[in-house]
Amino acid sequence: MSFRRDHDAELNWRRWVRAHEAELIAIGIPREVWADRLTWWRFVDHGYHPPASNAREVRFSPDDLPASQQRRLYVFLDSILPEMRYGSSLWAVLRSRFGAMSQSERYPP
Repeated sequence: MSFRRDHDAELNWRRWVRAHEAELIAIGIPREVWADRLTWWRFVDHGYHPPASNAREVRFSPDDLPASQQRRLYVFLDSILPEMRYGSSLWAVLRSRFGAMSQSERYPP
């Protein structure tokens, strides 16, 4: 039964990546950050990649992106994390920078 659940989780992850790949690339998130589900959620939970037991190991942080791309990442996370955003360090940091946005600010004409 465990194999089946792992297979289903991997299949769901691949679907999620296909659905969001263009946006992740446009934001500037390196592929290695969303190469697998665990790596992506660790990034969202902690706000950097990879988990840094040593500061020299941090290879990507949203701070590496210009403010406009950070804001785009915030909008993206706001749309995909509705039920769990408050447990996400990354979303919390970006929200503190860009604040709550109205619907029209998220998707300008």
